[in-house]
Amino acid sequence: MAFRCDHTVTPLRSRMKCSWLLLCIWLPVRGDAQPRQIQPITWLVRDSSAIDAWPYIAPDGKTVTFSRSTDGRKTWQLLRTSATGDPVRPFFDHAPAPNITRASWSRRHDRLAFTATAVGDTSSLWTSDRTGGSAKRVPGQYSPGTMYPSWTPSGDALVAVDYTAPGGAVLVQITLTTGATSRLTHPESFRVGMPSVSPDGEFIAFAGQRNTTPDYDESKNHIWLLDRSGEPREISQGLGRQPDWSPDGQWLAFTSSRGDSAGRHAIFIVSRAGGEPIQLTEHDIHAQHPVWSPDGSWLVFSALIRAQPPAFGLARIPSPRPRK
Repeated sequence: MAFRCDHTVTPLRSRMKCSWLLLCIWLPVRGDAQPRQIQPITWLVRDSSAIDAWPYIAPDGKTVTFSRSTDGRKTWQLLRTSATGDPVRPFFDHAPAPNITRASWSRRHDRLAFTATAVGDTSSLWTSDRTGGSAKRVPGQYSPGTMYPSWTPSGDALVAVDYTAPGGAVLVQITLTTGATSRLTHPESFRVGMPSVSPDGEFIAFAGQRNTTPDYDESKNHIWLLDRSGEPREISQGLGRQPDWSPDGQWLAFTSSRGDSAGRHAIFIVSRAGGEPIQLTEHDIHAQHPVWSPDGSWLVFSALIRAQPPAFGLARIPSPRPRK
């Protein structure tokens, strides 16, 4: 039955009656709304002719690395800027491959891992020092579809996702010295995406979904934690992608399209223990790949330049102090 106001009563009583009805309807909706702590955005890089993606903050807290495409995602150059948005410049004097993407730092060892794709579309994992020197390929027989490297705390191994593994994508751990590769998940149980190793090495957060349908659809991923037991546990309470750990290991940042009918992503954080995620940005900037600063005081991410879609730039927000 539709609600309506009774206009047979006096105007004042009518307005009061309608107000109470609206309040009764409104309160349950507000109680079920997504918790929000929307943060002010500061742009670091905003080039309307480019797509900037996969930012990561170096251990010094002052350098931000990211990949840029100016030809519609056909080729990617690894660049660097500062935490305040200084003019961008190449990370490498002599890049080891035409395409360099998905770079991440080992903050304990001041080294960078990344995916390099050579001519002929053959990709591999590489590492370099903080200056871009001493770049070398990670040895081993891992698949060319292995991407999104995340460092273990010891600095002697990487966890990544192998998208071309038989049976479907799996998480793998690769020892840097020998190239020895071990599977961490099983495609018959889970389809997985980007991983992130916790600062204490006890957990691996990853985007993924249970293998219950014939096809993998990354837009339906949730955020899971994998511990030494090998049994993933969901903590995002719904859709989520692109996780990254806070430096103290107590929070995860990720993106999600929850609450947006157009499928655009916002940044959320969720406690390591689980619970309801907190939304930090609006959906209209379609945020991608949030990463915490080494001191945990801010996050950087790729964001849609609203005046020039589909261009993406780099933006930052302060980290809130969420109540546990």
